[in-house]
Amino acid sequence: MDDPTKEQLEASDKVEKRTVGDEIRYYLKDITAHWPVVVEQHPDAAGHEAWWTADGRFHATHEQLRRDAMIGGIV
Repeated sequence: MDDPTKEQLEASDKVEKRTVGDEIRYYLKDITAHWPVVVEQHPDAAGHEAWWTADGRFHATHEQLRRDAMIGGIV
C-alpha cells in the first residue's frame, strides 16, 4: 500500500485536518465505520485515534488499528 499524498488527505472527506503543535495531522473521523471488525473484537479501539501526518505516514493509538492499516488503504 502506498502512503496517501498530502493532496489525497486534503481532498478526503474521511479525515479532519488538525494542527498539533507545529504538525499538521489528518485524523480519521469515524474509526468504527472503517474498522468495524476491529471495534467488534476490541471495543476499546472505538475510543482511540488514528491519523496521518502530511508526509502520508499513518499513526494510531491502538495497536490493532496500526496493524490493520498496513493491510489496506482507508483514505
